[in-house]
Amino acid sequence: MALFAAYHRVPFLKKILFALFLGIVAGGVFGSNVLFLQPIGQVFLNLLRMSALPLIIVNLIAGIASLNDPKILGRVGVKILFYYAFTTILALAAGIAMALLLKPGAGFSFEGKYDKAIEKIPSWGETIVNLIPSNIFTALSGGRFDQIILFSLFIGIAILFLPKEQKDYLSNHFEVLASLFRKFVWIAMGFAPFGVFALIATTVGRYGTSLVGFVAKYIAATYLSILLVLAVYSILLVFVARISPLLFFRKTAGVIVTALTTSSSLATVPVSLAAADDLETPRSISGFTIPLGSQINKDGNGIMLALSFVAIAQAVGSPLSLAVLLKVVFLGLILTTGAGGVPGGGIVTIAILVDAFGLPLEIVAIIAGSFALIDMGLTMLNCLGDLVGTVIVSRSEKITQVDVR
Repeated sequence: MALFAAYHRVPFLKKILFALFLGIVAGGVFGSNVLFLQPIGQVFLNLLRMSALPLIIVNLIAGIASLNDPKILGRVGVKILFYYAFTTILALAAGIAMALLLKPGAGFSFEGKYDKAIEKIPSWGETIVNLIPSNIFTALSGGRFDQIILFSLFIGIAILFLPKEQKDYLSNHFEVLASLFRKFVWIAMGFAPFGVFALIATTVGRYGTSLVGFVAKYIAATYLSILLVLAVYSILLVFVARISPLLFFRKTAGVIVTALTTSSSLATVPVSLAAADDLETPRSISGFTIPLGSQINKDGNGIMLALSFVAIAQAVGSPLSLAVLLKVVFLGLILTTGAGGVPGGGIVTIAILVDAFGLPLEIVAIIAGSFALIDMGLTMLNCLGDLVGTVIVSRSEKITQVDVR
C-alpha cells in the first residue's frame, strides 16, 4: 500500500519519462523477445479509443453552452474567437510545414499490417457534403469524427438560444458529463506509463535504431514550429497591438516559467491573469479571454497534432494531398478546441486524429514517449497565445489607461 501511494505521488511527466527509458532499455536489450508485451500496449490504445469520442463530444457542447448569453459572442467575443482560430490555424500550418521540411517519418519502415492509407481524395464539394451527417447514429457507429464534431458544435450553439431555465439545465448536465469523462480519461491515463512502456519496448524491439532519427527529428520539428509561432506572436504584437515584444516577454516571464514547470494551461491561469494586469489590460477583458483561452486556444496542441499526423503518414507512405492537409487543419482546429485539459491529454487527441484517417495507432506510442519532452514547450505556447490575444483585443477596444510600450 505504501508503494502504491508513493507511485501516485510521482508526477505524471516523470512516470512517462521513466516508462520511456525502461521501454527503450527493455527493447534494446531483449529485442523481439519483448513482443509478448504487445497486449498491454493494445489495452492502453483501446482505452484511448474508448474515451476519445465521448470526451470530445461533451467537452465541446459543455464549453459552448457555458457562455452566459449569446450576446457574449459580440464584439469582444468575436474578436478573441477570430484571433484564437487564426493563430491555431497558423500553428497547424507551422506543424505541417516543419514536418514536410524535416520529414521525421521518412525512412521509418512500419512493419505492422496496414492497408487503410488514404487512397481516394474527395473533391471540395464531396468534402463539404461529407461533413454534414445525414444520420448522426450512423456517424457515431462508423467513427466519423469530423461529422460528430460538427454535430456537437451545432448542439452547443443551439443550447445557447434556449430559454434560460432550459439552457442552464442542459449546460449544467453537460458540464457534469464533461467532468465525468475528464475523470474517465484521468483514470485511463493512469495506465499510460505501463502502456507506454509496453508499446515503446515492443516498438524498439521490432525497429531498433531506426527510431532514433524519427524521435530526434520529431522533437526538433516541434521546437522549430514553436519558435516560428512565437515569431508570429512578435509580429502581431508590433504591428497590431503596438507593443514591444521584449516588454511583453519580460512581463510574462512568470507565465513562461509556470507553464514550463507545470505543463498545465489551467494551473497557469492565475499567473496569466496577473501578467495581463502588468500589461495593463482590464480585467473585464482578461477575465474573459484568458480562462476561455485556457480551454479552447491551444496553438501548441495544434502544432503537435499536425506534425504528428504528417509524420505518421510519412512513416506508412500514405499520400498527403492539399485536400487531406486542409481536412487535417479543420479537424485539428476543432480537436484543440475540445481538448480535455487532463495531463497527457494531447496523446488522446493525436489518437483521435490518426484514427479518423485510418492511420495505425501503434506509432502513437513513439510520440507518446516523446510527448513528455515537448509538452512543456507546447503548454508555454498555449499560455502565451492567450496573453497575446488579450493584449490585442484590449488595444483594439482602446480601453487601456496607459500605453505600455
